[in-house]
Amino acid sequence: MPTVITDKTDIKSIEEILASFKDNDQVDIYSSEMSPIETAIVFNGLKISNVIIQKENNSILFILNNGTVLQRQISQFRGLATASPKQLSNFENMGDGVLWAEIPLADTSLKSLIQEELLQKFKLQIV
Repeated sequence: MPTVITDKTDIKSIEEILASFKDNDQVDIYSSEMSPIETAIVFNGLKISNVIIQKENNSILFILNNGTVLQRQISQFRGLATASPKQLSNFENMGDGVLWAEIPLADTSLKSLIQEELLQKFKLQIV
């Protein structure tokens, strides 16, 4: 099994390295700079596959390609609580994050969604 050690930290670069191998090849890839969550995202091929905004319920559903649904309140994202329905629906799902064209402070990443999910699950706080 090939082993790749890289200093690349962004998910897209790691995916490009993995794509250079054949589909049935098993590859161990390590980055000296990747967090455990980033590593888990890459190795499991996690992506945000769909985003559903429910303004009437103050919620956003981030649906992952493995079926996991992460629910957040719209008001958790800077600028979204006061955004118009048009602004709310004007987003781009990048797979590893969601970008709002008119509300850049609201942008979020899959990594941050998973980190927050873990903090909530284990009732942890960061001071």
